[in-house]
Amino acid sequence: MILKNLNINYFRNYNYLHWEPHTGINFITGSNAQGKTNLLEAVFFSGMGYSFRRKGSNVVNWYSKKSSFIKATYQLNNTTMDISLHINHDGMKKIFVNGTEEKRKSLPGRYGIILFKPDDLQIIKGPPSGKRDFIDYDIGIIDPLYSRNLIHYRRVLEQRNYLLRTGGINNDSFQTWNESFYQYGAELLAGRIRLLKKYIPLVRKIYADIAGGHEVLEMKYLSTLNITGKTDIQQIIKEFITEGKTRQREELYKKQTIFGPHRDDICFLINNKDARYYASQGQIRSIVLALKTAQIQLFYNENGEYPIFLLDDVLTELDEQRQHYLLMLINNQVQSFITTTTPVAKISHYANRVYLINNGVLREVI
Repeated sequence: MILKNLNINYFRNYNYLHWEPHTGINFITGSNAQGKTNLLEAVFFSGMGYSFRRKGSNVVNWYSKKSSFIKATYQLNNTTMDISLHINHDGMKKIFVNGTEEKRKSLPGRYGIILFKPDDLQIIKGPPSGKRDFIDYDIGIIDPLYSRNLIHYRRVLEQRNYLLRTGGINNDSFQTWNESFYQYGAELLAGRIRLLKKYIPLVRKIYADIAGGHEVLEMKYLSTLNITGKTDIQQIIKEFITEGKTRQREELYKKQTIFGPHRDDICFLINNKDARYYASQGQIRSIVLALKTAQIQLFYNENGEYPIFLLDDVLTELDEQRQHYLLMLINNQVQSFITTTTPVAKISHYANRVYLINNGVLREVI
C-alpha cells in the first residue's frame, strides 16, 4: 500500500499542506514542537479514521472556526482510493471513500498502517492491558471478523459487569447476557489464538536475526481459561461455562467479570527467563523491534500488500546496529515515514527523501 498524496487543512499546527511523499523511506526532521508528529498523525488519521493520540479529538487548528480536513490518495495494487475526512471541533467526523460516505472500516488502514512510537517500549514491562491492546488494535485489525467480535464482546462485558455491580444476576436477562459473553468471548479468544499462531513464529525469527542467533525468544499466551491452544469455539465455550461456575462466588463478591479475554496476558521469555525481570534495555528494544517488523511481514502474508510504516521519534531509542537492521529491512519494500531529530548527515544514505518541518511548513531538503 502506498500513500500517493496528502492534503491537510487546519490540522494541528498546519494551516495547509499538499504533500506527495516518496514511495520509499521518508525522513521528517526538525526541532521539537514544529509539527513532525502532527504530520504522522495526519497520515495515520487518513488511513485509520482516528488519532493515535489520547486527545485525538483536538486536531482542529486553534485558528480554525469550524473543522479540519484531510484528503489522501492511496494506491493498493491496481486500485486507487481517494479519502476525505471532515473533523469537527467536538471530534465528530465524516468519512468519504471515492466520493461516497462510508464507515471507518472502509478506510485503507485495514490493509496495514503500522505505528512504532517510544511508548511501545512499555509493551514488554507494562501492564497486561497494554499487551492486550497491542493484539486487539495493532494485530487484530488484519482480521475484520476479529475486530467485530471485539466490539461485541466489549459491549456484552459492559452489560454483564453492570448486572454484577447492581445485583441483577437473578434477572432472566443475566442468563441471556451470560450466554452472549461465553459465545463472543470464545470467538474472540479463538481469533486471538489463530492470529498469534501466525504471528509468533515471525517474531521469533526476526528476534533471532537481531540477536545474532545467540538468544531464543518465546511468547506465551496466558489465558484465564484452560484452553491450551484450542481454537474450536464449542470447546472454548465449555471452558467458559466451567470457569463461570467456578468463579461465580468470587465474581459476586468483587462485582465484576474476573475471567475472559479482557483479563489475559502475554509473557515474553528470553532463553526461558521472563523478560520483564531479566531482560536488558537492549533486549527490550530488540523484542519491540521484532514485534513491529513482524507486523510488516504478517500484513504482507495476509493481504499481499506491504503496509505503511510510521516511526515517531524511535531511532534515538535504538542503537546503531538496531537502526541499521530496521532501515535495511524496510528499504525498497515498505513506504515509511520516520520523524527524527537526528542530523541529516547521519541518515541521508538511508533516505529516499528528507524533509524539514519548521512551524508547520514542510520543505524537501534531499
